[in-house]
Amino acid sequence: MTNTILKLPIVLLLFLGIILSSCAEPKASNQIENVSLKDRTELRRQLIRYIGRKPEDASHKNKFEPHFDDHYENEERGLELEYYYKNKEGKIYFLFTRITPSIMLKKVGVAGAVQFDDQGKIVELEEVYRTWKHVPEKLKEVNDLLFEKMINGEDLSPYYTENSNGVEYIEFPNKEVWYDKKIRSWETSRVNPLEEFYQEKIEKTQQLIDEQKQAK
Repeated sequence: MTNTILKLPIVLLLFLGIILSSCAEPKASNQIENVSLKDRTELRRQLIRYIGRKPEDASHKNKFEPHFDDHYENEERGLELEYYYKNKEGKIYFLFTRITPSIMLKKVGVAGAVQFDDQGKIVELEEVYRTWKHVPEKLKEVNDLLFEKMINGEDLSPYYTENSNGVEYIEFPNKEVWYDKKIRSWETSRVNPLEEFYQEKIEKTQQLIDEQKQAK
């Protein structure tokens, strides 16, 4: 009888533990299989001028000009949406992959979050990280790990290059590169020795765009 009484609290604790675990919020996970090809293409189109590589002769102000349509259409074709999660508030978490220059076939992951208003306009956008380039099999391992942590609100800083003990997970952000949510672009403290050269290209292209508009 005494043993039964002593065991009761343990049984109750185990029972409560089972109840609490069953009531806990399930972990967020990749929902890409629920996203139609049409919706994948539309999301890519909406984000391409932010997450795609900007032309050398474009600025953040004029990159939306029709003059650069061909460039961004080509960029679109190189991106594949492989991870997707939409939370209760309507925020969409995404991860696109794209092939990067390498002797072997290698890709990088571009991950972030976006919020649209009722009219489909972007009201909030952030690129959370870009991975180092890997062969597809290795990149999948990295993306599986990082995307799940991102959508569940876990800290990604242990996977930054300066904290990862030589293992290549996240290339950006790092000590010198960060994402500016106001201008929706990566920024860097590194000095670019070709800055003046690119600025001249941007100004010449802008002049051409202005001339084309005046001619219409």
